[in-house]
Amino acid sequence: MRLNKNITTAELMALDYRYHYSDHELLADWQRLCTTTQFKTGSQFRPGIKLCQHFFPNFWKIQNSRGQSFERAWQDPAIMDRVREWGLAGMSQLWLSWIRRAVFLTAGLCNSSFYRPHFARQICRDTGVAQGVLFDPCAGWGGRLLGTVSAGWRYVACEPNPETFDNLQRMVQFLGIRGQVELHCVPAEQFDLGTLGPVHAVLTSPPYFNLEVYSQDSQQCYNQWNNWPAWRDQWLAPLIRGCQAQLVTGGVSCWNVMNVGRYDLVGTVEVLHSDLDQWQLWTCLGMKSPLANLRTKKNQDITRCYRRLR
Repeated sequence: MRLNKNITTAELMALDYRYHYSDHELLADWQRLCTTTQFKTGSQFRPGIKLCQHFFPNFWKIQNSRGQSFERAWQDPAIMDRVREWGLAGMSQLWLSWIRRAVFLTAGLCNSSFYRPHFARQICRDTGVAQGVLFDPCAGWGGRLLGTVSAGWRYVACEPNPETFDNLQRMVQFLGIRGQVELHCVPAEQFDLGTLGPVHAVLTSPPYFNLEVYSQDSQQCYNQWNNWPAWRDQWLAPLIRGCQAQLVTGGVSCWNVMNVGRYDLVGTVEVLHSDLDQWQLWTCLGMKSPLANLRTKKNQDITRCYRRLR
């Protein structure tokens, strides 16, 4: 959306920054995902993302550890005035997409993102299993749901945030895929994993400790275990171990994590899959960007997938 260069800060703050698409656009996006057979890694390859953007307006409520969110930053005149002046000083034309990115930067927020549905689709297809079951202990914004179902698999997931859970249900209803989806509005640590039956893949993007706060609800894991050692040892590690136990031989355990400051999420995942008699690194998936050559693989936002050997 192109903005009037003479827009005032008050007018900018009055704009609706959320994503809105027509039913036709959403169904076309779904069809594109369902027919994708070549899986690109560029940031502009986005089949299925419009559905995530449209159905999850609470995405903008994500807070950092200081309680700041995009939603709050957009209503802060000082932040929005700096964003507007920054844009006018550097560009001949203002675009809403640029303004969104600038708000994240100016407010000191991490640039939150949606899990790319085509990665989930690729994982399911590359296993060679035609109709498998994928368990996602942290459902989030629907990207893994979309990719799994588009591949012909059954998707079972936990999502403790009631608002996000309701939005997942709305998206499922819209697409008419209820028969392939089983959602539980419960924290993963309270879910009886033994009820899953045979699972061919576990795929999730767990919270990066307290980097992104999705809710102040007491059931959120970072509100129960509010320091890194406790969160790692009492929530993340038991969750990974529990999910591993449900996989069939040949199944894949896939975790989208990155290191955050001194918190070694990648190392935790690697250690829990380090029994080489039982686990083998199968593949790593992630987007390529112009900054890829400046980062080590250990710090990239990558989905690491391990195959169960026995």
